[in-house]
Amino acid sequence: MPKIELRKTRDFSAKINATFEFIRENLVPLGKCLLYIGGPFFLIQGVFAGIYARESLSIGAAGTEIFGVFGELALWLGLMFVSGGLGYVASIIVVFEYLNLYENKPEEKEITVGEVWEKFQASFFSVLVAGIVVTVAVVIGLLFLIIPGIYLSIPLTLVIPIILVERKSFGEAFSRCFSLITDKWWSTFGLLFVVGLIVAFMGAIFSIPQMVFTFLGAFHQASENFSGELPLWQEVGLMLTSIFQTIGASLLRGIVLIALAFQYYNLVERRDAKGIMDKLNQFGQAVDNTPRANETY
Repeated sequence: MPKIELRKTRDFSAKINATFEFIRENLVPLGKCLLYIGGPFFLIQGVFAGIYARESLSIGAAGTEIFGVFGELALWLGLMFVSGGLGYVASIIVVFEYLNLYENKPEEKEITVGEVWEKFQASFFSVLVAGIVVTVAVVIGLLFLIIPGIYLSIPLTLVIPIILVERKSFGEAFSRCFSLITDKWWSTFGLLFVVGLIVAFMGAIFSIPQMVFTFLGAFHQASENFSGELPLWQEVGLMLTSIFQTIGASLLRGIVLIALAFQYYNLVERRDAKGIMDKLNQFGQAVDNTPRANETY
């Protein structure tokens, strides 16, 4: 099938259609890249989520100190947050480096995990630092000025895509994201909100097994008057379903990132018209591959 044109202006519905069309055509190779490269981060986050869920059910059990339990919960929650952040960094690098390769490779060539891994290694630490700075800026904005914090979070979603696609420094990407988002804040927010809702409904399927084991654990603790530990099969089930839910939700997050990518390319094309300029530069430059063209004298 012909490749999907990335650098193209699209309206709201066209961006959603392009997102799911791209996923349909690249599900296997992109899914492999996300699973093989981001999988270890997703797995670690799932383990911490399982431990957190188990410890949450132990609150009030006989012989436990309530403040000690809350301290452990804070620890596991913090580890979940850190591993989840690393997983998000891995996901966004994989998606945008995949898109970079997709844009520049011939149609018949499939993108491999090794190619994305090579790009991932080169980009990881710079993107990680940028992600930390962006997160701190958004959190500070939300804590002290809620509305400005929400406003700030939308243009800053473009910082890492600009770093990865345009190979700009953090300072350059920070200023460029605000120029790109001019007059397009609501369309960007609306796209991410709608696609995020779709992904949330899809992700609910992965949450069902964990909800079942959480309910069984809560029922067991209530029947024992919170005086005993969970049976081994319930602990194992809670851990495995937490890992399953985390990995599933992390893979689905790629859909939101691809939607963000199409919005980024849309904004760049509206401002810079790079796609149109590339076509104009290539106009009339068809290569003559006939035997006579290859003759030398």
